[in-house]
Amino acid sequence: MVDQVKMTVAPRIVAASLEMRGAYSGIGTAMQELKSWIDRKGIEQAGYPFCLFYDNPFETPERELRSEACIPVSEKFQPEGKFRVKEFEEVEVAETRHEGPPEEFGKTYGPFLEGLLKEGYKLLGPAREYFMTVTEVKGPGSGFLIQQPIAKK
Repeated sequence: MVDQVKMTVAPRIVAASLEMRGAYSGIGTAMQELKSWIDRKGIEQAGYPFCLFYDNPFETPERELRSEACIPVSEKFQPEGKFRVKEFEEVEVAETRHEGPPEEFGKTYGPFLEGLLKEGYKLLGPAREYFMTVTEVKGPGSGFLIQQPIAKK
């Protein structure tokens, strides 16, 4: 179910990232691997982790689904193998929350994205899904913050 939609500006972010292909349920493992790597390298985390999901799981075969684990960091670093630096420019976003298990994301995403399109917005790349916010930590599978980069058509 879609909570209220809020328009805001997401700040510029430099993030460590790890791309993944396959079932979206594996993103937690990718995030743990990325976190372990930045800790081993002494890279300072500078914000809450988030994930990018590039494909619609209702239209794309599971083995072809593309996702990316991202952890904001304090400064650029030297990429190494599959661990990359990703820069996100400041952008206007529409944000909402998903309350419930990940299997029910469709109940949030469908109405959220359709509503933005009906209001005359174009979607700029994948949504960002944050595992937690500053004021709430509800545990895995609940309370996700979703930010969709947008621009007026």
